[in-house]
Amino acid sequence: MNLIIEIATLNLLSPLILFFLIGIMATVVNSDLKVPEAFYTGYTMIILFTIGIKGGTQLKQGSFAAMVVTGIAALALCLLMLGLTYFLVKKVFRFSRPDALALAAHYGSVSAVTFVAGLTFLDKMKIEYESFMTAILVVMEGPAIISAIVLYKWLEHKGSGKQAAGLGHAVKEAFFGKSIFLLLGGIFIGLVANEEGLAKIKPLFGDLFYGILCIFLLHMGMIATQSIRQLRGYRIASFLFAFILPLVGGMLGIVVAAKVVGLSLGGAFILGLLTASASYIAAPAAIEDAIPEANPGIYIGSALGLTLPFNLIAGIPFYYWFAQVMQA
Repeated sequence: MNLIIEIATLNLLSPLILFFLIGIMATVVNSDLKVPEAFYTGYTMIILFTIGIKGGTQLKQGSFAAMVVTGIAALALCLLMLGLTYFLVKKVFRFSRPDALALAAHYGSVSAVTFVAGLTFLDKMKIEYESFMTAILVVMEGPAIISAIVLYKWLEHKGSGKQAAGLGHAVKEAFFGKSIFLLLGGIFIGLVANEEGLAKIKPLFGDLFYGILCIFLLHMGMIATQSIRQLRGYRIASFLFAFILPLVGGMLGIVVAAKVVGLSLGGAFILGLLTASASYIAAPAAIEDAIPEANPGIYIGSALGLTLPFNLIAGIPFYYWFAQVMQA
């Protein structure tokens, strides 16, 4: 118990979490603090490019065979979370089919911000992890989104040209939307660029990364709180899945990573954290057009307003502790 408290305290006192909490507070007290849209777009690009470049650089020293095995396990975990989410929110929490499939898309996909927060936590703890985990992030982002939309098209609408167009748009958003495109672009740059060239871009895509990420999380705290307000009118008990699913996903991911794939402590923690996370960038962009009957307040409010803060504040120390238990 003392270890869990120590880890949780370390996480809560991280500048990333403190910036996130200040963003929440700013919205709660109705501060006039705002982040310009252009600035938000710019630092989102820097964050995603930096993740990709770092991952691509690390891939040069990684094991391709281990990456493939982990990628297969990660894909299976995504589809498992898709099925678990749909069953839980449709059968237990009684959401409509469109809302259940939209939520399944979000919780079967992953959050890049949660991923970075996890890496930052490991760096603070001085824990190493497999070099290919950024590639696993990319693998886990799109499949559940596409699977949920295909299921929706099959169950709700059969055989119209409009539906095919909608599905094509969803595929584009899931596999070539902003977030995954920037991640893939960064990985490519990290893999092929020479050391001299990478050193020249390090001031922006390296030295400033942590500070930019703190401002991003300040903004995310504000948006998360605003999205929770969209859930007014619903019973709190209706959204318990937003805390159940990350716990189940996190533990499943860690067990698979530690006992099946054989990842290190850091790798098991990251795979568990990814499985526990929920997309709020790629998934909403695809779902809004492909499943228009789904309520954005429900899927964005759950993924961004409830699950993201839970994972950042409480999930990270819990998953790390559980990964330690599984590695013992």
